[in-house]
Amino acid sequence: MNKNKIFKATFIVMAMTILSRVIGFARDILAAYHFGVEGSYDIYVASVAIPESVFMIVGLAISTTFIPMLSEIKHSKNNKEMFNFSNNIINILSLISIFIIILGLIFTKKIVGIFVPNFTPDKIELTIFLTRITLFNIILLCINACFASILQVCEDFVIPALLGIFFNLPIIIYLLLFNDVSIVGLAIANVIGNLLRVLVQIPSLYKNGYRIKFYINIKDEKLKSMIILIIPVIIGAGANSINMLVDKSVASGLITGSMAALEYSQRIIQFANTAITTSLVSVVYPIMANKLNKGDKEGFLKYLSKSIVTICIFLVPITFGVMFLSNDIVKVIYERGKFESNAVILTSMALLGYAIQLPFAGVRDILNSSLFSMKKTKVTTINGVIGVIVNIILSITLSRFFGVLGISIATSVSAIIISILLLNSTRKIVGTFNLKEIFIKVIKITISSSIMIITLYYFNKIFTIESSFFIIAIDGVMGAVIFFVLCKILSIEEFEEALIIIKEKIIRREG
Repeated sequence: MNKNKIFKATFIVMAMTILSRVIGFARDILAAYHFGVEGSYDIYVASVAIPESVFMIVGLAISTTFIPMLSEIKHSKNNKEMFNFSNNIINILSLISIFIIILGLIFTKKIVGIFVPNFTPDKIELTIFLTRITLFNIILLCINACFASILQVCEDFVIPALLGIFFNLPIIIYLLLFNDVSIVGLAIANVIGNLLRVLVQIPSLYKNGYRIKFYINIKDEKLKSMIILIIPVIIGAGANSINMLVDKSVASGLITGSMAALEYSQRIIQFANTAITTSLVSVVYPIMANKLNKGDKEGFLKYLSKSIVTICIFLVPITFGVMFLSNDIVKVIYERGKFESNAVILTSMALLGYAIQLPFAGVRDILNSSLFSMKKTKVTTINGVIGVIVNIILSITLSRFFGVLGISIATSVSAIIISILLLNSTRKIVGTFNLKEIFIKVIKITISSSIMIITLYYFNKIFTIESSFFIIAIDGVMGAVIFFVLCKILSIEEFEEALIIIKEKIIRREG
């Protein structure tokens, strides 16, 4: 892929991902309308979080180790061998998932007791019942991760970016069309959504030449290599998912609605992170893996450096903006139905703390991906463990003084520490990594973002606007223009490259 094609692919994936996240927001708005931050929604959040947070870590580890393996087989052998290996992994994981589901159904009570120890007995019983429903997501999450990885290595990025839409549709339909909604129905719709996003990938997989076959070869050398890699990757790549689970576990002991508030605020943060970071990683990661397999270290480092700066161009100003307008953002998105003023306060506090992590989480994900592609899993494991330990200690400590704000700040501090450690580790491994140039560009982006927020602060102080919607709309447009102009003045290379490509596209269309 040349520079233009990568930009085009990233732009398309970003647009599709944003569309998926908008649909996800529609789901969350409907859920907030029906449940607010009442205790029953805390139960739903816990029951979904237990299998999803734990096994999304496995899914992330699968895709992270799977992509370099597939890329290597594709370049050293052919697509047929790559698809055979894919079927081997998918079938083995499916059998393991079935075994885990059976164990989960047997020991659900003990699992729930570990993750939400502070729930009342009534809440515990209902959480157990719902968790037994959502446990079936385990096999679906594993297959989904494998299918998406195959498509990405085939450089088919659009369908994986749209999966969120298919996941959310059953939930939205349930919340819209059923009068007497319940968290039980919501849990069932959640499982149907996970099934749907597996099924919709099959046509694209077949178009790329893949065929589903029951094939198992436990003696495959590549399988052994993947097993060796996957355990440390679970810890390194799964730090964020583990932290989210820790957050909910600690929040189970706070006031009613704390888990729901964290869930709602995490959705907003995930929107920005997924739209920017995940879109970029899903395009760049397979390309970086391919570059390494071709022996093109210079090309690998080029994409890595530009990815870090590009993430900061988007996420640093968004971080400043979300922190500045956290209360108004929560009001516009959620304040209706049972989601009242107390829910707004609780959720906006959580959002304020989580927003701090955005650019650091983006850099963390890019660096994790680059280290995975180099098969430096020990580094990601150590840094991931450090981050989780920091989050656990800070979450327990800060929650006592600041409640949900303390929990969300703890998660952000963890992301900051992990990203700094990964950056230092990457520099030591690659040697020629130009950190000074990246640092200067990030400083320019931070200065631009700071000036943007200071300008908006005084504007809002002079012109009083009552409507949260208009505050966000006006500040958003003004902020984007101010940031755009400042980036242009400060001549940030990646920003200039994006502008040139956009201009070329416009000229071609006009011509």
